[in-house]
Order: sequence, then C-alpha cells, then structure tokens
Amino acid sequence: MMTAETLPGVRDALPTDLAAMVALGERAAPARGPGGEPAESRRARLAALVSDLGAVVLVATDEEVVQGYLAASVGDPAPPHGGAGPVGYVDDLAVGEGHDWWRVGGALLARARSRLKEAGAVRMIVTTGGGDPVKQAFLWRSGFTLITESYEESLP
Repeated sequence: MMTAETLPGVRDALPTDLAAMVALGERAAPARGPGGEPAESRRARLAALVSDLGAVVLVATDEEVVQGYLAASVGDPAPPHGGAGPVGYVDDLAVGEGHDWWRVGGALLARARSRLKEAGAVRMIVTTGGGDPVKQAFLWRSGFTLITESYEESLP
C-alpha cells in the first residue's frame, strides 16, 4: 500500500500549468491514433476550462512539476449515458508515464470524486480515446465500468 509521502500533491490547475498539461496530452495523443486533437486546440480548450469556475481542472505535482492532469465538468446526463441526476464528465485525464496511473491518476480521481460530488454530480464518467489499454485497465481496476464504445466514419 502507498503512503501519503509517495502520492503527488493535487491542486486546482493554474494558467501557468497549461504548457505542461498540453505536453502531457500530446504524449497521450499517439495512443489515440491519427486525427488526435492538435496542440493549439487542446491549449485553447484547457485554457477555457481553467478559467471556468464551474469546471474541475486539477493537476498532480511532485515538487511543483506537473505529473498529470484531469479536466471535468458537471452536466445533465446525455445519451447514451442517460439516467437520473447530474453527471461529472471527465473529458481529459493524462499522466506523464504509463506506470504512474495508480499513483498520479489515482490521486487525481480521488480529488475529482469529491469535487464533482460537491458540484452536484451523482456519477462520474471518464471518456477515453479507446487506444490506451493501460489507462483502460487502470479505470476498470479503479471501479469504473465500460458503458460505451463509439465508432466513426467520415462522410465525403
């Protein structure tokens, strides 16, 4: 079992964290395959979330070096995630190294659970690109259930 000394600190993300967050997101992008989100789009999206008081945007740090981040918001359940009550949608979750999912990802999810519940969410849904089996195993072992898998086709 891990001790508190081995866990990273988790805090609200600041605008000064954006460069590190985008870099971590880029590391995760190859797992998502071609057509991933361009860095400037990710930067703009994350900057908007960091400045949104209703969003939950967290970073995990070791000695103030960003090791991972999580971006979430609370909204009404949408198909195919229907059900009662508001949902905490985690749209972005990344860690620096695959072996850090338990230490860094676990710390981020623990804080997100309490913050999203405080914001009124009754469930948390973490979206993934589907191409990172280590992240998927981490989520499953953390108590999440796979609820949907999506496929897409370009329409000429």
